[in-house]
Amino acid sequence: MSQTILVETNEDLKRIFSLNLSTFVGTDVIFRQNADDVISLLKILPQISLIITKAKVGQEETAIKIFQYLKSESLETSLIVLGECPRISSEVLCLQEPVSWEILVKQAAQHLGISLQDAANKVKPDFLPVGIYYFYDIQKSPCDVFIRIKKGTNDYQYVKRIHSKDSFDRLAIKKYEDQGLREFYIPKDYIQYFTIFVTNNLVQKLERTDLTLEERILTTANAHEIVRESIQLLGLDQATIELSDASINSMVKSVKSSPEVANLIKFLFTNKVAYAYQHCHLLALMCHYILSKQSWYREDHLNILSFVSFFSDITLKSNQQMQITSMKELFEANLTDEEKRAVMNHAVDAVELLNKHPEANDYIKTVLIQSHGKLDGIGFEDNPGEDLHPLSKVFIIADTFVKTMLNPALPTRKQDILPIIYSRFTNPSYQKITKALEQKFTQ
Repeated sequence: MSQTILVETNEDLKRIFSLNLSTFVGTDVIFRQNADDVISLLKILPQISLIITKAKVGQEETAIKIFQYLKSESLETSLIVLGECPRISSEVLCLQEPVSWEILVKQAAQHLGISLQDAANKVKPDFLPVGIYYFYDIQKSPCDVFIRIKKGTNDYQYVKRIHSKDSFDRLAIKKYEDQGLREFYIPKDYIQYFTIFVTNNLVQKLERTDLTLEERILTTANAHEIVRESIQLLGLDQATIELSDASINSMVKSVKSSPEVANLIKFLFTNKVAYAYQHCHLLALMCHYILSKQSWYREDHLNILSFVSFFSDITLKSNQQMQITSMKELFEANLTDEEKRAVMNHAVDAVELLNKHPEANDYIKTVLIQSHGKLDGIGFEDNPGEDLHPLSKVFIIADTFVKTMLNPALPTRKQDILPIIYSRFTNPSYQKITKALEQKFTQ
């Protein structure tokens, strides 16, 4: 069996790529984190057949470094680069991201000397998993839906639970969830059709004007979760852009008509909304509070900060990563090096992602890159300076307030959180912004 080294920082893509490379191309996939790891392995196993690598891992020019080593050692190992790498694109294959697993399998087969027909004839999985939350806001499915029952080691039976065109409601889906079900399964030939169907239904629902505040928040929270999953698996495609736009517009509407913070928090927790959206919605709300006290406030400022709130943590995978607010917390966190790198660079990663979004203007990108007090978007600044954009300062104060409020180990009373913020952000403009936030809770 051939051996392939894979350097991919996204855990979901790593799983998908390795599974399909192994299944359809018959290659043994070996994971490595960066160029040095790859080169160390090549010194031991120079017979590696193929290397598939991100163009860059963090600030490292990973693909170029690996390419130069292959040249210097006259190794014939094939190289496929995930992402743009102009310096070597004339000599190696560079696939523009997002890269689908089908395209990667096809190219890997060619580099490994396997005929495309052989790869195409391999048996593909008959069913693909989708999170149960895909069903929260639809009342029927365009295809049959199955659950998976384990019969033995690597032996599963798929049992139909929802027939095409059957009617169901959120309560029926919740019963499955209460029994511990986390995924349904869709026939592989219908997965794209199903995903588009769900996305279109969500967009249509979010654009309705007759939703109650609770319905709007729950639907937007569900859409946010689907956008997060889609981006982490496939990047930002047209369907995800449309759903994110509808979600942000819906969030702005609900923020403008949100109840008191205490009631809102109670509602968000009672309905088991994911932490990612709890943070996102409350952050947009706090930004709205602060903006309303600024003499320079314009209507589009709320849209900008809501956009940033929606995408600020979109590339992070765990609640623990999203809760970090300082370099000290990051250093002490029980995370892998790769997970810490993702936190360090998530502002930069989000801006890079939004380069493909037509509505992401320079204001949005500026606030996003400065969202943790650093001009270059790398890491966290404990006491940011006065050289940041005014909207970035508003975002930073609101973000710190919300993450403190949502952290069970820290004070949750608003009056107890404000002194923490005053003591951390000592520069005059930040003190003024904190004062504006304080006025909202002392009225």
